[in-house]
Amino acid sequence: YFLGRRQGVLAAVVAVLMVTIYAVLNPGVFAPSMADTPELSLFLWGAFTILTAFVVGTLYDMKTTAVSDLKQAYEGILEILAKFIDAVDKYTNDHSVRVADLAAKIALVLNLPNEEIENIRVSGLLHDIGKVDLSLEVLRKASSLNDEEWAHVKTHTKKGRQLLSPVGGLLRDVVPLVECHHENFDGSGYQGMAGEDIPLGARILAVADAYDSMITDRPYRTGRTPVEAMSEVERCAGSQFDPVVVEAFKTVMKVQAERS
Repeated sequence: YFLGRRQGVLAAVVAVLMVTIYAVLNPGVFAPSMADTPELSLFLWGAFTILTAFVVGTLYDMKTTAVSDLKQAYEGILEILAKFIDAVDKYTNDHSVRVADLAAKIALVLNLPNEEIENIRVSGLLHDIGKVDLSLEVLRKASSLNDEEWAHVKTHTKKGRQLLSPVGGLLRDVVPLVECHHENFDGSGYQGMAGEDIPLGARILAVADAYDSMITDRPYRTGRTPVEAMSEVERCAGSQFDPVVVEAFKTVMKVQAERS
């Protein structure tokens, strides 16, 4: 089944040939009821084996194609949704895509399982989804936010959880990362979570999100250079950010610098 149609049929043909050769060399292996027509018995058995391999392999290929098509649709929807989220604030164009890419690279350096890396990548795409439920006037304000406006913006993590939770199974492991991506390692974040109580994926997102935010121009400030932003991330290791994640981030940046 798991070989697919082509490999399955090939394996069945090889098996039939091996049994046929053995039967020719050892005709005594046939039961008395088959002794009169061994060729017919072998033909029927071989045909059945190959046909079964063809049918079962075809079913597996169809399932694989369906899963692949579904995954492509899922990826497309996520990309569209990420662009919609970033479009809410014109100053964060493609921010979510960049955060997702950087977070996935950090997770890869940390040797996390593929499934966890994918959850982190998806969380990066959706981490700001709660902002679609915020005031556009506040999000697009051309000056620094006052305390009331800042408190309003901080609600986007909980709003993100509320928006994603009803989706259920598919995004079950993504919700906590979206909700906690503004928690600080020392407990000074939005909800006061600290250290390893914060999901690892959220600690990774925190670094990726902060770095990309720092290098992005805002209405009230010019973005920092990549070197300046990286220095700030390093400075905040142990306070705002998980030191282990920061080291992985530095590895990613070093590799990117060597390739450019």
